[in-house]
Amino acid sequence: MFTQNTNDRIRSLGEVRLIAQIREWLGGVAPPSPEGMGDDCAVVEPRPGRQILTTDSLSYGQHFDDSVTAQAAGAKLVKRNLSDIAAMGGVPDHALLSLLSGADLRIDWLRGFVEGIRQSCERYRVALVGGDVSGLPDGQFSAVLCMGGHLPHAPLLRGGAGAGESLYVTGSLGGSLSGKHHEFEPLLAEGRWLAQCGHCSALMDLTDGLAKDLRELIPPGCAAHLELDRIPLAEAAHPCAAASGRPPLEHAFCDGEDYELLFSLKGGTDQAAFESAWAARFPQTPLSRIGRLAQAEGDAPYLDAATGEALPWTKGFEHVGG
Repeated sequence: MFTQNTNDRIRSLGEVRLIAQIREWLGGVAPPSPEGMGDDCAVVEPRPGRQILTTDSLSYGQHFDDSVTAQAAGAKLVKRNLSDIAAMGGVPDHALLSLLSGADLRIDWLRGFVEGIRQSCERYRVALVGGDVSGLPDGQFSAVLCMGGHLPHAPLLRGGAGAGESLYVTGSLGGSLSGKHHEFEPLLAEGRWLAQCGHCSALMDLTDGLAKDLRELIPPGCAAHLELDRIPLAEAAHPCAAASGRPPLEHAFCDGEDYELLFSLKGGTDQAAFESAWAARFPQTPLSRIGRLAQAEGDAPYLDAATGEALPWTKGFEHVGG
């Protein structure tokens, strides 16, 4: 994605031509000023309901490498933000894009990256209304997207779960580095349905691994009793386990970047009826009940529901070490 060929580097364009080129590549997802690019700020009309904001970054060497195409990397940046919107049951609206790059970045690579952003914005009806371009040392590239949306209902947060409630997860977990980390689809429709069905007490997306993210749903004084045979393992978790020498379940708990939904179901809900309603509405999105929340009897956050023993996997992906 970087080059020493002078004519192929973004340095050859200069900042003004580069920004103009990016606007051209974005096409219809980038409205003109004042609703979009071209002024110091974009002027947007707020949508009905509560407004929500999120942001995510994408860095070369951290979130993708040369095995990922430019288009897939650009799409991943948009979809990472959309997954956060889905976890609130929200509807995406607008986005701001900041690009930070070494001047040796190839022009054709950046065009592919922007095309991936454009295609995802078109698909999910997101208007890209502005942003920023800044320099980094050669060989470095990062992009940051800030996305806004709205909630047509009351917020569904991470902190609403209680003792006695069941825990559910969508899709499958583990082995995301085999491709899922950039090939996933944000579960926007599923998130909206969960937020509006009246049975879900807490909701979030799984980005840093079940071992790290599930802690956010456990209320004070509780622990998660997990049925290990119900945790849905991705097919890719098995070859990853063979290569690492660690069990597939550890990959499901610790790999991260699954971009599935994790939620708790209110006590008293007819679970069979809920699961049937889900299957009828989202037949392509598997749903698994993986355990329940109960009063804690020790310090362990996760227990094997079958044996009562503490589980060894308590840390997922760490962005800044630890």
